[in-house]
Amino acid sequence: MATEKRDWEHGKFLIDGFPRNEDNLDGWERVLGGKVDEKFCLFFDCPEDVMEKRLLARGKTSGRSDDNIESIRKRFRTYEAETRPIIQRFAAKGKERTVNA
Repeated sequence: MATEKRDWEHGKFLIDGFPRNEDNLDGWERVLGGKVDEKFCLFFDCPEDVMEKRLLARGKTSGRSDDNIESIRKRFRTYEAETRPIIQRFAAKGKERTVNA
């Protein structure tokens, strides 16, 4: 397995956008639990209305078909249902750091 070939003891890694849900986190813990020392989860906190405006502005030039109001609001609902509980799990262990974004 690729993870077993790496020298985890000397590396420092920033994992971006993961885990997004319970299945992701459970898989991470099953495969890497005890092999890596997670320092913390970095949470960029931003009000939904600000994110919505930013994403709609990005949609004007990004060419992304999902930068529309319906898709954006669906992503917010998915985040609240699936990702927010993961952040809360890290926070409960004292491993969450918040950045006002």
